[in-house]
Amino acid sequence: MIRALIIEDEAHGLTNLLNALAKHCPDVEVKATGGTNADLIKLCNDERQGPFDVAFLDINLSDGNVFKGLKELEEIPFDIIFVTAYEEYALRAFEFSAVDYVLKPIDPEDLKRAVGRLKPGKSALDTKQRIEVLQQNYNPNAPNAFEKIGISGVDGVHFVRLADIVRLEAEDNYTHFLLKDGERITASRTIKAFEDTLIRLNFVRVHKRHIVNMNYMKTYIRGEGGYLILENGESIEVSRRKKSAVLESVRRVYGEI
Repeated sequence: MIRALIIEDEAHGLTNLLNALAKHCPDVEVKATGGTNADLIKLCNDERQGPFDVAFLDINLSDGNVFKGLKELEEIPFDIIFVTAYEEYALRAFEFSAVDYVLKPIDPEDLKRAVGRLKPGKSALDTKQRIEVLQQNYNPNAPNAFEKIGISGVDGVHFVRLADIVRLEAEDNYTHFLLKDGERITASRTIKAFEDTLIRLNFVRVHKRHIVNMNYMKTYIRGEGGYLILENGESIEVSRRKKSAVLESVRRVYGEI
């Protein structure tokens, strides 16, 4: 059984989540519930309640957002699934931090997918890093001010600065991140999943296999589709279908070309 903690300050939200877990995730056993940061801290430090494998957390609680409580915990030796209303900047922050979430009202399939990705007994350091990056990215006043992204690689989660990513390259259902120092990180997700996350942040899809950080573009060679020469000397093909989108992105950032 997966031992769960729920922190939700709305009574109907708590009831809905309890019912959804009982009906669709029978391997999840809810051991404790609360509605405030104070409850989160108390329950996580109470040896009679824990240890927990996962915490389902609402973000906005009556005594402040949940990061306040998480920051007070010395360790976070459990997975976290945020259960929250739709907020575009929050969802993008989750994606950038490699943190799972479920939207209200709860879709059973989304809940089952999130629970299915749980890895009980994971490193406390891993969760702590994800939450630190999430807190950095979770800024309602500056929803585009993302600095780092969490990449779930085949060997663990890597946190890298967006400014250090030169390009992404697709290979079947995997995506390779190529960094400016030559490091290569392989993620077990399709390039399309990352395109939706990065496209508004100075990255552009130039080919079915390639997404490029526009800050590393050096030269565009015209042609049927043409190709890009990057600052590291690499040549990246621009597909004919993507040519107009690439040129528009370049104009938007650098002006007329």
